Amino acid sequence: MYKQKLLLYLLLIVMVSGIIAPIQVSHAASVGSVLSALTAPTATHQEGGGIFNALFDLVFKKILGPILNIFDGKSTPSSGSSQPNPVKKGSLIGKVVVVDPGHGGSNPGAIANNNREADNNLAVGLKLRDKLLQAGAKVIMTRDSDRTVAPEGSSLTEELKARVNIAEANNADIFVSVHSNSNPNTAVAGAMTFYAQSAAPQLAEKVQSSLINETQAVNKGISTANFYVLRNSQMPSILVEMGFVSNADEATRLGSDVYRDKIAQGIFNGISSYFQNK
Repeated sequence: MYKQKLLLYLLLIVMVSGIIAPIQVSHAASVGSVLSALTAPTATHQEGGGIFNALFDLVFKKILGPILNIFDGKSTPSSGSSQPNPVKKGSLIGKVVVVDPGHGGSNPGAIANNNREADNNLAVGLKLRDKLLQAGAKVIMTRDSDRTVAPEGSSLTEELKARVNIAEANNADIFVSVHSNSNPNTAVAGAMTFYAQSAAPQLAEKVQSSLINETQAVNKGISTANFYVLRNSQMPSILVEMGFVSNADEATRLGSDVYRDKIAQGIFNGISSYFQNK
């Protein structure tokens, strides 16, 4: 710190000389007006201390401080937006996760604003799969392409049962069904997470909180529901409604690859937090 201040004193002498000397020669402005302009950004934080202290404060805190920190090998906080947390490799080793992109094939789900639910669900599901795999989890997808899970022509109950059977057959630790929502009221927007009426809410709470934190979507909270895939699964299960395709703005976001990645990251973060706190 002593060396820094010594260097700053020398630099200040040079700077003040460089500012005052030209002004005295050209008579373009008074010394007071120049110093006033230089110290204006920090004037509200000063209570007197003189011109030299004002310049020292300005130069040290605003200009040279960050530079010297870099020279000393110290980091300076960035004013830019924070980057997403990288997936911690190995954090989910031994965990079995079934990811269920809702709908598909002859059942596209909700369609509005040039946006198909089945496409959103699959895109986010695949991104979530990749993040889970990177963290060491074993991931089983109920579908990894635009198709039904049960043979085409099967009933809705058979289709849903086929998805649950995959989770049961693989002794999954959790089951995560990914969906997009729709509402006749096109102003409705937001994300929500459902869990079985007979189940504990912890997984839904963790995922919903992380999803909202990552996407900044309208938080529509968590709720119990009697959906087939929830009530017939033996493991902790959730159904995530990522947003409303019926809302024009949200439909645009749901179709964005960047936003889809944020959704997947949010769900992943919630899953990680859930297992860490078990």
